[in-house]
Amino acid sequence: MRRCRLCEGEIGTNRSDKEAHVCIVKSAVRPDGCWLEGSSGLKAMCAGALTYTPTQQFEDRAVAFRKIGDAIDKSDLHLRNALLSLTPEQRFELMRRACPELKVKLSPLLADVQTEKVKPPDREPFIPDDLPEGLKSELVRYRDRLKRRHELLLKRGHSRSPRYLSELLKMPVRLARFLQAEGITSWDGMRKRDIVSFLAANPLVRPTALTRLLRAISEDKPFSERRGRYVRGRTASKPSPLQEVLSPAELDAALAGIKESRSDVEYAAAWLVGKLGMTAAAAHGLTADLLRLDETGRLVIRPAKVWVVVPKSIAKILAKVADEVAPGWSGANANEFEFIRLFDNKLPKLDDFRSDVLGGDARRLRASAVYTAMLRGNLDRVTLNQTMGVSIATITSIERHLSSDLHRKVAPELVDARNKVLRGDDGAD
Repeated sequence: MRRCRLCEGEIGTNRSDKEAHVCIVKSAVRPDGCWLEGSSGLKAMCAGALTYTPTQQFEDRAVAFRKIGDAIDKSDLHLRNALLSLTPEQRFELMRRACPELKVKLSPLLADVQTEKVKPPDREPFIPDDLPEGLKSELVRYRDRLKRRHELLLKRGHSRSPRYLSELLKMPVRLARFLQAEGITSWDGMRKRDIVSFLAANPLVRPTALTRLLRAISEDKPFSERRGRYVRGRTASKPSPLQEVLSPAELDAALAGIKESRSDVEYAAAWLVGKLGMTAAAAHGLTADLLRLDETGRLVIRPAKVWVVVPKSIAKILAKVADEVAPGWSGANANEFEFIRLFDNKLPKLDDFRSDVLGGDARRLRASAVYTAMLRGNLDRVTLNQTMGVSIATITSIERHLSSDLHRKVAPELVDARNKVLRGDDGAD
């Protein structure tokens, strides 16, 4: 029999072929003193939220709910200390699996003990041990370089996916495997024809996926033989690529299609991307502290740094979801509910949200939101940046879709005065 990670009792089972790891499963025979059957409703919530799957994070979940359960019937000081004792990974699992009532109780305390949002741990980049030393050592050096760059980006206020480093290293590792199979044991032995052969064998890999690695290898050996190898050019800087956009009518049609085929919650999340210009990740991870009611009772949202009024049809959906996951959100103080995700368990996983709900068009939908705002006269870059969170570089790229004279407007009074001069009726002799 397994021992319960919460109450330390032994969990029996009414099945002969499978043990019960937690008390919440139907096959479990609960021990005496089980939190699910005790007098404390808050402890029962902790026990009800502890699931065994996925098993990789079970240890973090068990530790988190045990510490919180031990302190939850005591004072807020005890509960705050319990939260402080958890690792970031354990806090993430805690807030990911907790029921709405438990999240509402824990979120204000989490806001007091930490300034960063709860997020999954970064995935460690993997480099196979069986690679030749000449290939492996350069990959390790390249990985360390990427880590330093990642830390610098985070210090400057940027955000990156937990899979950021592992994704950047995926293609270089695949290239190293290819070179190993070809009998090449070091990066010095790689020639341009080897890269061409690799790309031919992997048609779905974009050449740009290897550019950063090849540039790093070339820069680390400035005096080595470069014939047939990638050399960083000294060409002039290129303008940012032109963003693909939809016309306002096409954007409305795309959102209407999502509204007809998907749930209300999925449509509301897609609307945040296609109308407010939020990224798919930001809309998917929207937290309850970014919703408010203004003085007139209208729902407002903060996609970036400015509060924006939401249309009634979308406000109705968002308010209903907020009432379910964060009761009392409309009267909460500041960042009290910043650790409660609005769409938890209501949207598919982020990658599925991008592909299934948004049809793989997340970037174009967001760019179209910015483009539509420009066509409606919102041309100030700082305003767009502060309202939608879109970068100045992206705004500059989208501006290239506009007519060349759109940013060259002058005051109507000045135009009238000029026309009078041209007509000769300005009163001058």
